[in-house]
Amino acid sequence: MPHPATAPSERGEDVPSPGVPAPVADWSEQVRALSDRALLGELVDRYMATLDRGVFDDDWAGSLFTEDVHLVFPVGSHRGVAGAAEFTREIMERWERTHHHASGCVIASDGDLASVGWSLIASHVHFDSPPPPATSRYFQLGGRFDGTARRTPDGWRFESLKLRIVWTTGAVPPSVTSIDAKTIDAHGTDGSTPERKAE
Repeated sequence: MPHPATAPSERGEDVPSPGVPAPVADWSEQVRALSDRALLGELVDRYMATLDRGVFDDDWAGSLFTEDVHLVFPVGSHRGVAGAAEFTREIMERWERTHHHASGCVIASDGDLASVGWSLIASHVHFDSPPPPATSRYFQLGGRFDGTARRTPDGWRFESLKLRIVWTTGAVPPSVTSIDAKTIDAHGTDGSTPERKAE
């Protein structure tokens, strides 16, 4: 009996039938692609949520990045999972608290590699800002993260991430500006990032 997705031809060969689902093998590939998209989206969500949680250690870095990760931010860049937690902590600890929001995540996977990108709004509250419900003193930016990810034995991990700032509003305290300068001196501003585009 022919597969339900095929019909016998005049020569006795199975040919695709119009309007009938693809064979199971095709469905399996689609399920894997959808699973990868869900896992990559979860990786993005987890990264953004942990930025606000503020706990940056080696376990945190290992759960998000490959061994050779390349991070590029306006205030500096870093290569390698070793030291990635400290690099991130230096950036985040200059604020009392933060709130990161991601949207419009675009994912293109190709086997064990993927490109990822999403829009970002990040709010940074000054240390001398009063607690809610009083009006906060803050610095806010909008921009975009673009990067690549790689499937590892432990799951998907970021291979590279680059932040591009599109707009800002609010004031940056002088203390933060001076720390930014020190971070740039220590880490540089290498704007290059490994090309790993999915077809």
